[in-house]
Formats: sequence, structure tokens, C-alpha cells
Amino acid sequence: MDKAKVLLEIVNGISAFPEKEKIDVEEYIEHDEWGIALETICSAVLEDRILVDKKIFKKISDVGSEMEMDSSLWNDIARLIKNN
Repeated sequence: MDKAKVLLEIVNGISAFPEKEKIDVEEYIEHDEWGIALETICSAVLEDRILVDKKIFKKISDVGSEMEMDSSLWNDIARLIKNN
């Protein structure tokens, strides 16, 4: 899995993602800090209560699992999945 590519797809796939956090995530990815990038994504989604679609949530879950991160990081996002 190309973690950098997936993380960028996640950020770019969330239309309401805050610009400042997007810049931060891009910098983390540039420096191969994928875990911090995912933490920033999840934090921004939760803090701003941004709705995400199922595909984006799956990407978050898949990349987080691939990096062996604690699923509690993204589990709360499940309640913010859009009903399409």
C-alpha cells in the first residue's frame, strides 16, 4: 500500500477538510510521517464534525490498520459517515 498516496486521497476526498490541516498533513506526508498525518486527519474530522463518505472511512481504516495504529483513532469517525 502506498500510504502517502492513500493519505492524500483521504484529505482530497473530504471537501470540507480545513485548509490549514491539509497543509500540515501534506508536510507530514512529505517527511514520511504517515502516522502523524493520519492522526491529524482523524482529529480534524472529529473536532469539526466533518461528514465523510463510506469510501473515505474505509481508506482511513485500511491505512490505519496497515500502519498498525490503534483503531480507537478512527472508530469515532464511524458516526460521521454520510448516508448516501
